[in-house]
Amino acid sequence: WDRDEIAVRPRRGWRPNTAYTVTMLPGLSDIRGNVRNSGATTFFSTGSSLPRARISGQVFDWVSGATAPGSLVEAFVAPDTTHPYLALTDSAGRFTMDHLPPGPYSLRAVVDKNKNRGLDPGEAWDSVTVVLADSASPVLLAFVHDSIPPRILDVTATDSLTLTVRFDRPIDPAQTLAASNFSLAGADSAAVQLSLAPPPPADTSVRIVALPRPSPITQVSLVLGRPLVPGASYRMRAVDIRGLLGHTGTSERVFTTAAPPAIPVVPVPPPAAPIRK
Repeated sequence: WDRDEIAVRPRRGWRPNTAYTVTMLPGLSDIRGNVRNSGATTFFSTGSSLPRARISGQVFDWVSGATAPGSLVEAFVAPDTTHPYLALTDSAGRFTMDHLPPGPYSLRAVVDKNKNRGLDPGEAWDSVTVVLADSASPVLLAFVHDSIPPRILDVTATDSLTLTVRFDRPIDPAQTLAASNFSLAGADSAAVQLSLAPPPPADTSVRIVALPRPSPITQVSLVLGRPLVPGASYRMRAVDIRGLLGHTGTSERVFTTAAPPAIPVVPVPPPAAPIRK
């Protein structure tokens, strides 16, 4: 009941001439149930001095382009792959690792959705190697490392001459798409001429952070050479669409255009009764 300190000890003991950073995560509670909402960090060295190098970076969700708060960042020093330096990103996706010795580091950032301090299937992550002399400021773009290529999710008509093709996975932004990557045919197998629609104008009302690489896309707009027949079925085919890990694939989707609106029936009034004199 009178505990006012926490003892921390590695399972394999402290290594000589090594700098350590101890981070207490949020969630510690006292005997009255008061929970500490913020963490705390301290550092020390088992050697004669503390190194002064620092890694300060930022983590983004590459697909959405948004920052990734609460992500787990690990820094490994080869050949050690079991004792990383750790950090968590703040509300702006930024992190800092202080008191690191100079040298090469392998960094990995994980968008830790389930907060288990590890990488699980389906979680976005990214890695980068930095050679640290005094300081480094890497930017990591986390994404789900899926080997399955993008496939058509659905096709919708934006207007009478424009279709929007959505994919179930992001497309590699390094791939230059062309009209030849798509084909459209009706039930009679007659092809419909296609061309890529120009990209929409940039939204200047929203401040967009410039990422080191363009953000992936998940949909493509196509302009038709002629209007589609209302209530008819068509087959959209996407060829050699490349995912973020470089795997390409082909997929198809059948869709039906909206039926023409029903013609309203105007009731005919009954004939007027004859007027008796």
